[in-house]
Amino acid sequence: MNLLLEHVIIFLIAILIDVTIGDPPEKREKYYPIVWISRLMYFFDRRTRRGNERKEKLLGVIYPIVILAIFALPCLMLLRIHSELVYIVLGSLIFKMTFTVKGLERYGRDAMEAGNLEEKREAVGKIVSRDVAGLDTSQLDSATIESVAENTTDSVIAPFFYFALFGVFGAMCYRVVNTLDAVVGYKNKRYEHFGWFSAKSDDVMNYIPERIAAWLILLLSGSKLGDLRSYENEKVPLTIVAMSRALKVKLEKVGHYTVGESFEDARSEHIAGAIRIAKGSTIFFAFVCVVVMVILYFAGWSWLEPFS
Repeated sequence: MNLLLEHVIIFLIAILIDVTIGDPPEKREKYYPIVWISRLMYFFDRRTRRGNERKEKLLGVIYPIVILAIFALPCLMLLRIHSELVYIVLGSLIFKMTFTVKGLERYGRDAMEAGNLEEKREAVGKIVSRDVAGLDTSQLDSATIESVAENTTDSVIAPFFYFALFGVFGAMCYRVVNTLDAVVGYKNKRYEHFGWFSAKSDDVMNYIPERIAAWLILLLSGSKLGDLRSYENEKVPLTIVAMSRALKVKLEKVGHYTVGESFEDARSEHIAGAIRIAKGSTIFFAFVCVVVMVILYFAGWSWLEPFS
């Protein structure tokens, strides 16, 4: 069987697993291999002494490369498996760990369906890094919508994009880089130097997928693509700008940015709309990825063939 045809099968099986089974329960997440990426980086983080800028920057490069090698290189070794069935099964399970559609919807709905303000803060606190203690209902709804918008790129479009081009190896490389950015990619005193490489790597790998996701959000909502141009040079994720336009809702990260000031404040109904648009973008882009892989299959091209 052609390698690219195997990848089409892996792609479809992994999506089926996500739709039917989803991610592991919160209580068992510590056993989930993808969680080990962040745990390993936290391990290195705790053992890195601060105060030497050059050393911090150097270790900030070395550690991500080590973690990338640990988690991504075995995905290339999978190509040496001679059994097509074993490769497809293992490839499907590993690829599924690099993305989540059902999880994105689950956390969004948990925040939307919270019974009171404290429950909503608890739910939203699980999906955003900002302090939710002082946020009101509208700001919490906004944070949830922003999370759904950003994760349309991080949790779906980008893993699909890199899988379509580079198979399981590409998807895992992205997942490692994106996870490390979430762990140390902050511009604060602790991570300014130590996390610079992780942050820059994530920016580079997200450059194309973020724009694809933003365009899909606008396309599926019937909004104009030109709405994004004025935000290209601002520090606001384009998917958040696109979701604000798509839902006609004001999205605000207090002290950082406000998008769509002329629109109405965020409500639970907007979260439902964001989830709907994110799922629609997923379906549309999944179809595009399959078409691309089929075209490559008939063209008889794959850069991964030499490894198999």
